[in-house]
Parts: sequence; C-alpha cells; structure tokens
Amino acid sequence: MDVTLGGVVDIESQPWYPRVAVNSVTDAIMTPPTGFTSHLLHVRWDSLPMLLPEGDLSSSEWWGTLSSTWGKWIEGKPVSVSPSSVGWVVEFENHEAHVLPLDEDGHGRRLSNLNCKELHTAIGGLQFEGRDVVLVFDKLESNPLSMNDQNLTLAGQALGRFHTICGRHLVTPNDERTWNQRLDQLEPRTRSATKWRAPHSADTQGTITHRNFGFEHCHMVNEKIIIKGCIGGIYNALIPETSPSPALRDVASAVIDLPADQKRVFCEGWVSTAPNHWHSHKALDGHRGGLLIWEYEQHLEQRLFHQSWGREEPPNVTHFLSEVSTVQNSMYRVRTISAGALVCTFVPLAVILYWIFYPDSPIPSGSSIAGIGAMGICGWILNKFYRRLAPKPW
Repeated sequence: MDVTLGGVVDIESQPWYPRVAVNSVTDAIMTPPTGFTSHLLHVRWDSLPMLLPEGDLSSSEWWGTLSSTWGKWIEGKPVSVSPSSVGWVVEFENHEAHVLPLDEDGHGRRLSNLNCKELHTAIGGLQFEGRDVVLVFDKLESNPLSMNDQNLTLAGQALGRFHTICGRHLVTPNDERTWNQRLDQLEPRTRSATKWRAPHSADTQGTITHRNFGFEHCHMVNEKIIIKGCIGGIYNALIPETSPSPALRDVASAVIDLPADQKRVFCEGWVSTAPNHWHSHKALDGHRGGLLIWEYEQHLEQRLFHQSWGREEPPNVTHFLSEVSTVQNSMYRVRTISAGALVCTFVPLAVILYWIFYPDSPIPSGSSIAGIGAMGICGWILNKFYRRLAPKPW
C-alpha cells in the first residue's frame, strides 16, 4: 500500500504489478529521492528495487519537489493521471511524464542520448542510482501503423537506421557465453521443457537495442515511421540485460507475431538499412544461432511476462516453444554432413603437411594427389550443402 494520486492505492491492482510472480514487498534500507518511498519487490527469482511516489501525482506541488532532474523539465499543472503497463502516465498541456516504479538501468535516457530521429525519446527525466524514475516526453500527434507491406518495409527500414546509429556509439564482440546464460535463466523461470544454445558468429555483435520493439510502438508521423516505447521499466527489470544484445534481438521481437510473408517483407526492409555485417550469411546462419535463437529468447520472454501477470499465453508462443525440439532434431541430423565436411577438409590438409614436412615421406603419385584433391573438393561441397540446410531466417 502507498499514498499516491492523492489517496491510498493498492499496488496489487495496478496493471504494472506482476502479481503472480511477486512473493512480497518490503521496505528498503536506502534513502530514496525526494517525493518517493523505497521498497524491494521480491519476485520468485530476484529482489528488485522499487520506488513509489509519495504524494499526489496530480499536484503541481509534488512535481515541484523533485530535484536532480536532467534535460527539459515539465511546466504547468498536471491535467490527468492514469495507470499504465510500466507505472503511471501524467498528462500535461504539452508533455506527458511516465513515473516508473521499477527500471533496469536507465535505458530510456540512454536512448535519448542517441539523438536518433527514428525514435520518440524522452526530453528529460529523473534518475536514481542509474535507473529511470521519471521520463518526460513531448506530446506527439501520430497514427497507429496499419500492417500492409509498404508500412512493414518502412518500419524495417526505420529500425535498421536506428541500429546503424547504435553501431556508431557501441559495438561489443560476440558474447555467446552471457547470451546463453540468459537462456539458462529464462528456461527454468518459465518452466519450459526446452534447452537451446548457440555459438553465434563473429558478425553477431552486441550494441544498443530498443529492447521493447514491437509494431505497437511504430507510429506514422508526417508520412514517416517513428518508433515509440523508448522506456525500460519493469519488463526489462524482471530479466535484466547483463551484456549488450545484437540488433537481431530487436528484429526477433518484431517478427515473432508475424506470418511468414509479412516477416520476410519487414526483414528485407531492415536489411536494406542496417549495418551489412549484422545481417551477413554468418550472422543469419541458423546453425550458429542466427535470427532463430533470438526468436526463441523472445518467446521465452513472452511466456515469462504472461506467467508473471497471470495472463493467457498467446498461441504463437505455445506453438513455437513446442516445436523447438523438432527444429533441434532436424539440425542435429544435418550435423552429420558437417562432420563429413570436416573430415574431407582436414584429412587432405594433414596429408599435404605430411608430404611437405616429414623427411622420409614418399613422393606422392599423381593418383594420390588427385584423390586428395577430390576429397578436398568433396569437403567444400559438403560444407556448402550443410549451410544451405540451415533453417531459413525468413
């Protein structure tokens, strides 16, 4: 219970409160910023710092007490206050402020610092210990995106341009260990009877991502796609990101709800503007993870969120996760071809090295050289065939 909105509010009734995942709420031993009380939200697998507003969010006096803000701050009297999926939305004449009880690592401000024209990001806010507590946005007149091929292409292109900007600010090498550890966490937390890991390629690099990308956040403004939803909030706090994810994670977040034809259109739009090596053959190779492993991660996340809020799981999530073992078995059978390619590649190499460097090696005959050459060519062909049998990204 907490005093907010000018009265006593039962936080368990708030839409942002993951009631099924929560074990308890306790007071935290830390000094909160002015205008808030500090707590710990204990979920099944972690304890998360939580700040609740102390006072009346519809009062100008309460907003006037906040200090240590960044960027452009709001002016005037609040017009309305309403609960949201990440906290509370407070409407002002020209702005709207999102009050976030929980956040991961200040990702809303991080996205704002990019100055990316593809995004509708916060113009100011309040942070505490690196987490976003309040994010202030300009009001934006926009229309929801209709799901036709042209708009899917435009949305993919907008996401690709955003990733290009992100690549100029941050690129980290393949971190398969941490990315796979995330799956180690999600699988038991969702009680999913699945286990899938990926080696990833050198072209799969970490960067700044949207983290919550979806078509519900794509809006048309003056015939241009603008990406909204630039808020971390509780969804990111429940399963924190410990290492920058690749751009493919945002792509996977977008396509998990799309039929095959729309998925292809969106991804082709993204490929046309995203950095080339992030959608290379190696980066998209399903045997190395590709887009498919991030679709798996996103489906696990969706299951976790629906379980945490006690919502019915979408059919596409249930279907995808039930088919994981089938996909894995198919890839396992194909690995016999990979094994043959390795043998046919390295045996000729070893024989050639033997002929060159071993003092007493016999002089190879023409037929021996031809046989070794044929074996090497066979290895090359098998390797190409193995790559062709990888699951298609779209």
